[in-house]
Amino acid sequence: MFEDILIKCILSTAACAAYGIQFNIRPRHLVSAAVGGFMSQFIYFILQNNGSGEVSCCFMAAAGAAVYSELLARRLRVPASMYLITSIIPLVPGGVMYYTMSALVMDDIESASELAVKTVGDAGAIAMGVFMVSSLVRFFKKAKFKDNSGFFFRSDGKKGTLKNMK
Repeated sequence: MFEDILIKCILSTAACAAYGIQFNIRPRHLVSAAVGGFMSQFIYFILQNNGSGEVSCCFMAAAGAAVYSELLARRLRVPASMYLITSIIPLVPGGVMYYTMSALVMDDIESASELAVKTVGDAGAIAMGVFMVSSLVRFFKKAKFKDNSGFFFRSDGKKGTLKNMK
């Protein structure tokens, strides 16, 4: 079972590298972006094998990819979207979207609606995982904390609230 997961993750890494080449990611960043695809796919399969639901697997894998992208972007001083988009490619429910459209074309409304709900749930989970991590990163970049007091401070050092922080 572990060998199957490893093979799928390696193939996802190769697909992410090909995607990065297609979208002109520089060669020095290409390996890092592809490793993000490996990591997100690995998180997804580990959670799936431990009995987690499809939506929660997508959410956690997307959140892991977003954390990886933010950390790498900060370290290498490049935009996080370059790593993030490449990292979440294995999570995109493309096959389910295809089967949803196929069921619609074949006039099987019951299957199409069931698959559409699954597709929207997976896509929403990916979006929410990325959104939560990105929001937390932006919040902590803007917030300045005084040591152990919990008060927020503006950049000029005066006491303030989140409303008057810029």
